[in-house]
Amino acid sequence: MAEKIKLYDFASSPNCQRVKVALEEKKLPYETVPVDLRKGDQKKPDYLKLNPYGKVPVVVDGPTVLYESCIINEYLEDKYPQPSLMPKDPAKKAKVRILTDYGLSHLDSVYQKLRMEKTKDEKERNQETIDAATKELKNLLQRFEREIGDQSYLAGDFSLVDADLIPRFLRLEGFGVLPDPSLPKLGAYLKRMKGRPSVKVIM
Repeated sequence: MAEKIKLYDFASSPNCQRVKVALEEKKLPYETVPVDLRKGDQKKPDYLKLNPYGKVPVVVDGPTVLYESCIINEYLEDKYPQPSLMPKDPAKKAKVRILTDYGLSHLDSVYQKLRMEKTKDEKERNQETIDAATKELKNLLQRFEREIGDQSYLAGDFSLVDADLIPRFLRLEGFGVLPDPSLPKLGAYLKRMKGRPSVKVIM
């Protein structure tokens, strides 16, 4: 019997969570190896041999050692193609990657601005910054509202873009950005995603 995939994991890390969703969707047997970021486990020499960036997650699959969550998920798709989490059509596959980049890179600066304020003690928060970031994020999320259209998921069928972005959408829900009347399709999508067994694992 093949060894289980090892996921070096910090449970509340969105980067680890997106890999868990992909592993669960593919029904791959895996075990988690806890990495306590609060204690600095990720900076210990043995861990840095696995990931010189000193971040989570790391996946060990036999002799293969990988880091960077979206790259890990692409590897899982290539190595374990069934069930498929990527369209076969090259243009649709590229669209999945574009939407993932939009959600993780294009939104990141304003997302981080909101996250920094929301994680402060309530009396230290700058409400003007929160309101401005929330408004900007809702405007940026209109892209996903349009992309969903009448589809169930961001690229039609469930795909890696859904696995990659659901941790961020869950945090936006926690920050009060979602759901919102201006984003009804995205709100329905989030509810649908939260009903998937793979997503329940990270909630």
